[in-house]
Amino acid sequence: MQYKILRWKAVKVLGNLNVSISLLLVIAVTSIFGTIIEQNQSIDYYQVKYPISHNNFFNIDWRFIIQYHVNELYTSVPFLCLVTLFSLSLIICTFSTQLPSLKHARRWKMKKELSNNNLTYNTIKFANKTFCIPIYALTKNHYYTFYQRETLYSYKGLYGRIAPIAVHFSIIFLLSGTLGSLFSSFYIQTMVPVGETFNLHNITHSGLFSKIPDQITGKVNRFQIDYYPDSSIKQFRSSIELHNHQTNKKTTKVIEVNEPLKFNGLTIYQTDWQINGLRININFDTKIQIPVTEINNDTHYWFTSIIYNKNKRLSFIISNLADDIKCYDSEGQFITSIHLQNTYIVDHIPIQILSILTSTGLQIKADYGIGLVYTSFGILMISILVSYFSFSQIWISHQNNQVTIGGKTNRAYLNFEEDIMCIQKYVNKNRF
Repeated sequence: MQYKILRWKAVKVLGNLNVSISLLLVIAVTSIFGTIIEQNQSIDYYQVKYPISHNNFFNIDWRFIIQYHVNELYTSVPFLCLVTLFSLSLIICTFSTQLPSLKHARRWKMKKELSNNNLTYNTIKFANKTFCIPIYALTKNHYYTFYQRETLYSYKGLYGRIAPIAVHFSIIFLLSGTLGSLFSSFYIQTMVPVGETFNLHNITHSGLFSKIPDQITGKVNRFQIDYYPDSSIKQFRSSIELHNHQTNKKTTKVIEVNEPLKFNGLTIYQTDWQINGLRININFDTKIQIPVTEINNDTHYWFTSIIYNKNKRLSFIISNLADDIKCYDSEGQFITSIHLQNTYIVDHIPIQILSILTSTGLQIKADYGIGLVYTSFGILMISILVSYFSFSQIWISHQNNQVTIGGKTNRAYLNFEEDIMCIQKYVNKNRF
């Protein structure tokens, strides 16, 4: 019995709106702290950024960050417990306070005596013994009216009372979607050579309950870069083919930045690219592949070379995929510009560059909580619009041969005042 009493008290404390707001503030402050301290970086990064020998933000050094897992704040057990506690508080508050308040708002509330202390609009008294005219005026202004003996109650704008409940549900959906993403999502970063197949490996993040589908394979058919007239990159795209071997379902799509491919719950983004090497045909019968080195100086280019006749060297420089490849001799003297698939005689040797070997960078992810997150923001936007509906209440009482009218509203006081004046206008116009 004592346990049930304690449990009920705990539920009542959690269902208190002030407790929910306090937990939300704690989460906000913690999130700010997690924003200041960079998350999910290497130990070397924190040792350089937060050394022990220097004073930093709140004298925090890298040992403190690693020891208390500040670098993994959003996935730490205390933070997840805090979010879970806030979710429970919000759910209890919603079902124990907000929903009953909405149900209570629909009930009629008769008042025989109207006090100015409880009303936002001063009461108006006029000598009239009938409710017909006020009821007509209220109905014309879209009020729901209830009549009992010598008292009358009206309200409108009940939708405005739904907005706080919608906000609660949007936050609940947001937290549920976030936890779903944390525990069920996974991210893969991979660099795939053009023409090669790939599996779902190179996992950079996976949730506790995530499952990597091993029945899906992919292939990069081709890679293309569009350039501006000044040779700067305009856009790069890849043709990706995916195959589900279990259902034998296939799909092919050209992806580019901000234009991903979606397939069986997976989303594949174009993220990066690189040049790996050159495929060269020498003397018409010898095909070789040579790697290239990326060099970033004043200009961005790739460099490689081959050695022939023991001590002679040919060097090749690639500036981009659209321009010809520059060829230089051992002394660094320019020889010729080589176009792909064309044959050139260089120092009596037939040379043909067959292709530039490229790789495309892909980010593959599955996030099963993103639907709830989008739903939460949709509900939140709707609740913002609904919150502009004001909830207005009007009471009319007949005492001592006088009809007294008064009311209150939670917003739009000028419109509410117009409603009151409209009722008074109808009564004065039809006084008898």
